[in-house]
Amino acid sequence: MTTSDKTGNRMFMTPVSRRRFAQGLAASPFVFGAASRGVRTTYAQDKVKLVVLTHWGSAEQKDPLEKIFAEYTQANPNVTIELQTVAFDDLLNRITTGQLGGEAPDIYHFYNLWLPDFVGSELLAAPPDDISTDVTGAYGEGTVGGASYNSKVWGYPTEVNDYQLIYNKKAFQEAGITAAPTTFAEFRDTAKKLTKKDSSGKVTQAGFMFLAGWDSGVVHPWTSLLWSNGGQYVADDYSKALFNSQAGIDVLQLETDIVNDGSSIMSTLTDADFESGRVGMTIMANWWGATLRASSLGMDNVGVAPIPHGEGGTPIALQYEWLWGVGNTSQNADAAWTFLKWLNNPRDSAEASSPMGEFLTSALNAIPGRQSDQKAHADLLSDPFVKPFVDAFATSKSEPIIPGAQEIKTNLQKQIESAWAGQESPTDALNTAAQDADRILKEKAAS
Repeated sequence: MTTSDKTGNRMFMTPVSRRRFAQGLAASPFVFGAASRGVRTTYAQDKVKLVVLTHWGSAEQKDPLEKIFAEYTQANPNVTIELQTVAFDDLLNRITTGQLGGEAPDIYHFYNLWLPDFVGSELLAAPPDDISTDVTGAYGEGTVGGASYNSKVWGYPTEVNDYQLIYNKKAFQEAGITAAPTTFAEFRDTAKKLTKKDSSGKVTQAGFMFLAGWDSGVVHPWTSLLWSNGGQYVADDYSKALFNSQAGIDVLQLETDIVNDGSSIMSTLTDADFESGRVGMTIMANWWGATLRASSLGMDNVGVAPIPHGEGGTPIALQYEWLWGVGNTSQNADAAWTFLKWLNNPRDSAEASSPMGEFLTSALNAIPGRQSDQKAHADLLSDPFVKPFVDAFATSKSEPIIPGAQEIKTNLQKQIESAWAGQESPTDALNTAAQDADRILKEKAAS
């Protein structure tokens, strides 16, 4: 599901759909059974039909995607492509039931947090070496990490998203603040300075907006701050949670301090607190730009800055993405990978856009993962709001792609929120979340 700006350009997915998506992931059973840059010409013996499943079902998305597919089939007359689309909220269920019912597509477009379950359930076919080499050489390190699991690339990254500090320039100016905060100490101090209260002490403008009740809205910003404080989420071998280290405790203490200072508001994106001018700062992903562009706040009043960092740390943004993959039950895997390589490679020269890059930047107004696509569409990606997110990919890290990722994330969200509410100390909250995570990781390793 997407939202539109005032010009009708398709933008990014809404937070409600993302939340429902995560809930579906936690509840779904994962039980399954086991070229060149140019357009490849096929022959009679190569006749194949490729079924492609996506959630891009609106006319603004489906029509241009089908035109791209038609370009390929016209050059390859013995290949036919059937595009199947489902509503965003139904995508995971369609994938799982399709596998169980024996009606699986050849090609999937999916959220990378699903990788551990998909790989563990043998849903995905491993890419050929030339595809893996193409991905590792043409995409940034963080993007490659987001398309990988167990040190193996599993598909072509498409849309990528990361987090930055987003602030209200007008509120900054009124408070006499000339620059966005860079350190944790400046972050807390800036939140205080931006906060306004009426004569009764009620907050009329909050310095910072926490996105309570939404797993990504809670955990993604916190993890960005964790990494920017030199911390780790889990051990490299997925054996143990590490987010309850002192680096993590310090970050959650910072957040609870901002809450206890009376400098924050607990909100949801649908409350439109930032867009209405009732908030000075928040930490959010680039896809939110669609909502901001459509709001009365005005993009001239919206600033973007790197994630604040701890002493000795550097800004590191959490990144997540979507990718194309091939089903392990596909009878046309070779043809599917050949098509995906064409779809995701520059058309005529190394400087040109790929067909996928054209689709992402025109039909979705999204940030493409391929570095050559980012260069080819530099004019679109140099927008003052989008550019800081693009620049942050140079040092961003992928959302942890680990076994049981969604359950761990949901438990961590609840514990972080309990610390915000004063129900537990930051240390106790994170230790509880880490104990749950260690249990989940151990269970997954034994299964």
